[in-house]
Amino acid sequence: MDATDPTSRLLALEAQVRALGDQLAIHRLIASYGPLVDSAVDAARSHEAAALWTEDGIYDLGPDLVAQGRAAIAALFMHDVHQQLIRDGSAHVMGLPLVELDGDRALVLSYSRVYRHTAEGFTVWRVSANRWELVREPSAVPPDGSANVPGWRIARRVNRLLDGSAEAQALLRPSASSANGTG
Repeated sequence: MDATDPTSRLLALEAQVRALGDQLAIHRLIASYGPLVDSAVDAARSHEAAALWTEDGIYDLGPDLVAQGRAAIAALFMHDVHQQLIRDGSAHVMGLPLVELDGDRALVLSYSRVYRHTAEGFTVWRVSANRWELVREPSAVPPDGSANVPGWRIARRVNRLLDGSAEAQALLRPSASSANGTG
């Protein structure tokens, strides 16, 4: 690329603006998760939260708790444990995500914390490592409601408690295999 050629400079600038827009859209997607699940008090709200995933998306909370498809993911949010957490008062807080873009795919690494209200106040209930595999869906409406803007959706999210396990630590390494969440 000739740095003095206006066409080359414009193409480079357009690519940079698109990458920044993708980063912002992905940050908004991840940030929208907490408010959506903390207000998923009924089936309609649970399906709204599950719409962050692709139609056949996967939410992997551990070997014994993997949901595939929006209906199954929405059912997680309607589960008695999650509903009691909401009734007691909770906050799902996502850490600032580390985003690696690759065209219409992205790998996102992040931490999450779940705060739970108790009689003594708020306590940290869970601290987890997260590996989000995202895809761009041209027909998807972003969580902020922007019309006619290609949105990102979660194809797979792997969430593991930060309990010192090698599996949880591996999720936080970009080079770890994303096929099964371990490296």
